[in-house]
Amino acid sequence: MATPQIADSSLFCTGTAIKFLPFSSTIDSPFWVQYCRLKLETIKLDESPIAIRASYGLENYTNASASGNSGIIATTNRMQFQESSLKNQDFQVPNHRVACQGILVGFNTLEAFQKVDKNDLLKQEFCSQLFHETDEQKSIDVLSSFVAITFADLKQHKVLYWFGFPALLTQSPILATRLHLTAVLWQTLAQELQSFRQRENRLPPFFVMATGLSTQTTTSAKIFVPLSSSCLQELQADKTKLDDVVFGFLDPTSCSSSTSNEEVPIMGWSMRNLVAYLVLRLQLGGKTVKIVSLRPGVNGGILKGRILQSAEENDGIDMTPADFDALSKHSVAIQVTLPTTKDYDFSKDGSSETPVYKVVGWELNSRQKPGPRWVNLRPLLDQNHLAIQAADLNLKLMKWRMIPSLNVEMLQSTKVLLLGAGTLGCSVARTLLGWGVRNFKFVDYGLVSYSNPVRQNLFTLDDCHFNHCQGRPKAQAAADALKTIAADVTSEGIHLSIPMPGHVAETTTSGKTDDGMTPLDKTVEQLDELVKETDAVFLLTDTRESRWLPTLVAAVHDKILINAALGLDSWLVMRHGGGDDISGNGTSTNRLGCYFCNDVVAPENSTKNRTLDQQCTVTRPGLAPIASSMAVELLVSLMHHSKRQKAPAPLPTSQHTGYSPAGSGSNDESSSALGVIPHQIRGSLVSYTMMTPTVPAFKCCTGCAAPVIEAYRDDKFGLVSSVCGSMDGSYLENLSGLTAFRAEAADKLAQMEEDWEDDE
Repeated sequence: MATPQIADSSLFCTGTAIKFLPFSSTIDSPFWVQYCRLKLETIKLDESPIAIRASYGLENYTNASASGNSGIIATTNRMQFQESSLKNQDFQVPNHRVACQGILVGFNTLEAFQKVDKNDLLKQEFCSQLFHETDEQKSIDVLSSFVAITFADLKQHKVLYWFGFPALLTQSPILATRLHLTAVLWQTLAQELQSFRQRENRLPPFFVMATGLSTQTTTSAKIFVPLSSSCLQELQADKTKLDDVVFGFLDPTSCSSSTSNEEVPIMGWSMRNLVAYLVLRLQLGGKTVKIVSLRPGVNGGILKGRILQSAEENDGIDMTPADFDALSKHSVAIQVTLPTTKDYDFSKDGSSETPVYKVVGWELNSRQKPGPRWVNLRPLLDQNHLAIQAADLNLKLMKWRMIPSLNVEMLQSTKVLLLGAGTLGCSVARTLLGWGVRNFKFVDYGLVSYSNPVRQNLFTLDDCHFNHCQGRPKAQAAADALKTIAADVTSEGIHLSIPMPGHVAETTTSGKTDDGMTPLDKTVEQLDELVKETDAVFLLTDTRESRWLPTLVAAVHDKILINAALGLDSWLVMRHGGGDDISGNGTSTNRLGCYFCNDVVAPENSTKNRTLDQQCTVTRPGLAPIASSMAVELLVSLMHHSKRQKAPAPLPTSQHTGYSPAGSGSNDESSSALGVIPHQIRGSLVSYTMMTPTVPAFKCCTGCAAPVIEAYRDDKFGLVSSVCGSMDGSYLENLSGLTAFRAEAADKLAQMEEDWEDDE
């Protein structure tokens, strides 16, 4: 191959000041969507810079001028940002584009965004990398780097941003004259560039080429190398003079068709930093060097999107004379008189021991003025996505500062079973939505009546007009209502009557179905499956006896159960204890009690011989929302405890014999990330007070005693049939040991009375 040579220097013309065309950002919408997601879930309140990536290409396109003549006109240098720019490990750039890296600083407030010293930020980031003492690669990468600042208004789905492409400023213009390289040199450059591209699977943004080496020398392999501080030293060690070295950069700027053959055209923004590198890192200030602005030409020329991945593919590259002509036609070679180090020092009289540098490069806005831009993501996002993100915004903001360990994903996947879709059921469901719970099943046997909508916030009058004004089934109406409130809700309504002790007429049915099961058996089986498949059960029914079977089933399957009950002006919320901690011999351990552990009688028909006001849950309107909120908060706290339903209750304080989480006597093991987790919460609207007592499991409880649990496991259908077929509750009392317990208590009481009489 002939030795490439520089053309006759007599063709040089008078030096002129170089003009530089800045980079401009092109940002794909998914970039900002991904950033907002990271801000919510990962970055939060952290304002530390994060590393991001970008790329620019060399493809220029034919455009028509205003006069209608076809030709190449100068275009803005586009730096492209895409979704993968925020995922450094997944960021891949095809080898016909140039990869760049930079930082993004996200501010938490608009005021912080506005007050930051943007020029200082640009300078600090650029200079710290350019003059890095130990990492030479950083000083190369910063030459085509960028800085971005942003403020994300997550509530309005808008992002304020400003990109800067730093370049070091000189006090006087950089002068250059046009050079004309020989065709052989352009061909050599093209071949070396393609060879490097195939070998390294990338394009070097800056390079060095030796133009005066003989093909017989041992250093011919270094005729084209990426820019580094050592490459020039190696070439000079091989007796290559500075006059025989060409520095180059890949320039996305296209030439204007009106540019004369001798005129220095507009140069790419990164050349400004290349000159600064030559002066401040390679100590070439004041010298004259040759620089090539490599512009492949229309539609990319020799780099028109061909991605080389193997040596075999490289062998098949067909570089035609037209490719070389396009490269030489659109690329620019210039001879530059480099500034001195003092030209970069803006300190007064240059007397400062530490040079003062000025860095420019903040992007212009749409009005072609220095300033940030807004992007509105709302029109770009699916309506359901907007609704889902907005619904969870409050929860994710909690994680930023107040509750960092809040497990939003766990709550979103929690399956909740609500037994009762009345006043409590509706309020509990709405509050659960606020905590991000999205999987619901309602069980209720009632229909929506005209008295319901004013108290039960999931129903409307349209639900009452259903089926000739008989009303829609409450469970299904509540499930459907949730879907109209939150876009990602999964809800189901089950029209089911829970078997109850003492309600013989309602639970005793004759005949069997084709599978040999009675309707009562099928109801028990269905309820058992519903409890087994759920993560948490809310017991929100309106009678005491309707709570018995769900309490038993939840104890059998060891499920979280939150119980809520209302009086006229008082309310109870409690969590049932978990674990099978009562042995067959009646020995009680630390398991917390259930709703029936306070009772010494079995549940029976509480509506028998009662007037209307005694049968219905007559309560003050403000009571249900309070109790519902407490029930949900208790569940969420419990879900964040490592022991879940087995979590202990707070220890008693030393001031009194009652149980309270207040004071230094509280048990740390009873707390979760959201605070203490009491066993019971009893409140009154008469005195506006609350108590948090703790009741241990009762060995003869009709709802969770070991004999009752074992009887259910042995024959659940037979047990429920026997209990619900009895009017007086004697079967359940005998099974649980409550009858014997009362007899023993009566004997001891009688003995105590005899002892008192003897003492008298």
